[in-house]
Amino acid sequence: MEDISTVLVTLREAIEPTNDMELINAFYQLEDMYDRKLWYQLTELLSTSIYSNDNSKSIRLKLFENFILNFYNKINQLKLVEFQLLSLEDVELTEALDHLISLKALIDDKLKKNDDDESIDSDGVLIFVDSEIAKTKLKLGLYDEAIAIVDEVTEKIENFHHKLDNKIYSSYYSTKMEVMKFKKNYNSYYYNSLLYLACIQDLATLPNKSLIIQDICINAVLGDKIYNFGEILMNPIFQYLKQDYLKALLVSLNEGDLKGFNSALNAHSQDLYSLGITNLDSLREKFCIMSFIELISIHANSSKSVKFEVVLKNIELINTAEEIESLIMKCLSLGLVKGSINQVQSRFEISWIQPRILTKSQISKMNENLVQWSDKVNGLNKYMSDAGKELWIAN
Repeated sequence: MEDISTVLVTLREAIEPTNDMELINAFYQLEDMYDRKLWYQLTELLSTSIYSNDNSKSIRLKLFENFILNFYNKINQLKLVEFQLLSLEDVELTEALDHLISLKALIDDKLKKNDDDESIDSDGVLIFVDSEIAKTKLKLGLYDEAIAIVDEVTEKIENFHHKLDNKIYSSYYSTKMEVMKFKKNYNSYYYNSLLYLACIQDLATLPNKSLIIQDICINAVLGDKIYNFGEILMNPIFQYLKQDYLKALLVSLNEGDLKGFNSALNAHSQDLYSLGITNLDSLREKFCIMSFIELISIHANSSKSVKFEVVLKNIELINTAEEIESLIMKCLSLGLVKGSINQVQSRFEISWIQPRILTKSQISKMNENLVQWSDKVNGLNKYMSDAGKELWIAN
């Protein structure tokens, strides 16, 4: 094995053609910090000046294999995994998998030797590596093996009694999203994507934002248990969705806007079909459910019930009382609302509505309804005051 000085000189010479003096100077500092055993400072330098610099891509793997692994047991193990992942970005998948498996064995061996050291979050580090191994296996088409790993990791996370580093959760949820994409489990994909986005501290650092939000929106539309898009519509990543028709579809579904819904369907049915949104009957049923929830949310501010005639007026895809009752029963079975149908008076008595994330336009609409309700209360108060004026004076 080459000595450290020779390794760093060779790597520095390899990046000299870039004329990146900041990067070149960092290699001089590496040797000094290594000799002085300044492991924390060395880790920070690797992270901020070398691995964050695109000009280092060509030498990252050699740097990791020939330099970092010489002191892997001296530095933060999460950083060690990060350096390995960054080193494998341009490596063939099969080779990358071999490197990750070797790294796991190395970390596992270190953790066994330091079993009594409570400062080492052994399960957290291994979850990080296992998630990345599973992700790589998914890309290689080794679905059963990848799913088995994710199942094991899920069990570990569910049994944890303390919070892990966001990088670990991010890796886990992004891998689980890919598993759910393979399984076509639209509901689970959507919910895991929200958890994944919650782990991203700086959206600017997230690659492939437009593809990620596209997949999230498709799964939101296809999910048969997802009837509120507020959380994704209000997330900053939504602005990166390139397909305007998909944006329009989500907004119209969420707000019960039939005109916008029909416009998206009629003008872009082929585009939606190419994205896997093919069952238009199911989509119309979803529109009716979301429109009904939007409608009763509005009426719940001033009344605990909604008349069938109001439903027929506001949801034009429904034409009969029987269809309304069927729609209500569907909403009840999904746990979106609680209440009872008053067939005699043709109304739905509302006792509870599932909490929802509201968009700005929905909040504005709710504010208008509250203002109207306030005006009615003030009007009633004035009427009572005027009508009972003589009684008040007499008393």
